[in-house]
Amino acid sequence: MIKTIVTPIDGSVHAQTALELSIDLAARYDAQLVLLHIGVGDENVPEALYNAASRELKEAESSGQETGVPPHQSQRLRVLGYMGNMLLRNAHELAERKGVRRAETVIDLGDPGERILHHAKQKSADLIVMGSRGFGELKGLVLGSVSHKVFHLAPCPSVTVHRSDAEPDLEGIKSILVPTDGSDQADKAVELASDIAAKCGAKLVLQYVTWRGPSLEKLRASIDMNQLSQSARDELDPAQHPIAEHVSSAFIPPVVSKTALKEIGEQVLERGRQTAEAKGVEVVNLVLIDGDPARKIVQTAKSEQADLIAMGSRGLGGAEGLLAGSVSYKVNHAAPCSCMVVR
Repeated sequence: MIKTIVTPIDGSVHAQTALELSIDLAARYDAQLVLLHIGVGDENVPEALYNAASRELKEAESSGQETGVPPHQSQRLRVLGYMGNMLLRNAHELAERKGVRRAETVIDLGDPGERILHHAKQKSADLIVMGSRGFGELKGLVLGSVSHKVFHLAPCPSVTVHRSDAEPDLEGIKSILVPTDGSDQADKAVELASDIAAKCGAKLVLQYVTWRGPSLEKLRASIDMNQLSQSARDELDPAQHPIAEHVSSAFIPPVVSKTALKEIGEQVLERGRQTAEAKGVEVVNLVLIDGDPARKIVQTAKSEQADLIAMGSRGLGGAEGLLAGSVSYKVNHAAPCSCMVVR
């Protein structure tokens, strides 16, 4: 299912953890790994990394080695250019040691978000794996940051890797949480997450949060009406509630009871369980809970010690896009682990 993985490299701790994850997945899937460095001349490059690249560049030049950087550039630009080559070389060597058979390096210039998206499209990537922030990004709800641009605009599923300096090194994916509401994109997230869980021998946790946001039309589309009780079918009958047919319950008084929503959730979770077992996942936990979706997803991720949250880019609540209020946006910022959005 995953044939090509693109991962940006900038030397930050987040990018390093993203590299480790992408290498692990590339080795398991025998996928092509595209290691990408975008040179931007960033002033926020750590001094230690810059000095290491500067020393290695001087040593290479003094010994007559090919450095791959133009001699006419300023010293800083030459060091930054060499640093990119150095980071990619080290990443490529690590990938080979970890069993990746097909890895290539690409160095580019320009706006990082735009260039990452460009190369993902050009390489027909099946997955982008990147750090939640690099040296030039601010932590927090910043719509213009590189990771958010890629998270929302990527042409394929993308993983945002979260990690602090105090956290231990990545030890593989052992637990995956998939919030599902029965929408088409949530079903895609269940399928891809199940495939990854089977490859990694990980536990899969499927979660349905009952809430009154979706319209009746979208709720009906997410399940098999014939499997519901008569009372639940009556509650979803557009003839009984014509206003709620196409309007979110967030804007009108709720017309669907918690009992009916629980039936819907149980059906969606069972469908997800069947998908996971068909993929070969050995451990599947089902969580049905009521409340605010983003808050409950983050809470479950913590209690289940999830290494990855896999979400559809849009759910039954409507188009999300670049909305700071969307569930995926909120979860991606508050999650205690990496997040994958699936389109």
